Amino acid sequence: MKRDRLLEKIDEYKALMPWYVLDYYQSKLSVPYSFTTLYEYLKEYKRFFDWLMDSGISSAPSIADISLETLENLSKKDMEAFILYLRERPLLNANTTQQGVSQTTINRTLSALASLFKYLTEEVENEQGEPYFYRNVMKKVATKKKRKRLLHGLKTSNKSSF
Repeated sequence: MKRDRLLEKIDEYKALMPWYVLDYYQSKLSVPYSFTTLYEYLKEYKRFFDWLMDSGISSAPSIADISLETLENLSKKDMEAFILYLRERPLLNANTTQQGVSQTTINRTLSALASLFKYLTEEVENEQGEPYFYRNVMKKVATKKKRKRLLHGLKTSNKSSF
């Protein structure tokens, strides 16, 4: 995606987000995270916040109105229900027979949420120098990483050993 189009899409997602996600976004620009990473994270936050409202966990009328308290009070069971939702929901692409999103997408979603929760519980400071809240539910959520195959043998070369 071209940079101008990417920045346009980022602005569209930012317009939907709660103030604390906008704080997070500003903070991560200074790291700097790439615009592509931030765009992907904003997409994942929208998916998560939509689910919070659709599942009844948040009664906020819009994503921008989802409170910090909602995130602070999420249980491990809530997060596991979200992961199951990702695994089982029909894909939006009508041409596929696959149920749910790929493990790679789930890992990206969890990584994005872990980054946001770490920011809210460890990195940001309010007026008293404290994080917005302390309970990071993402630390309790197990992730499944793709396994890398280990070589069982070394390839020999024509060079002699010492």
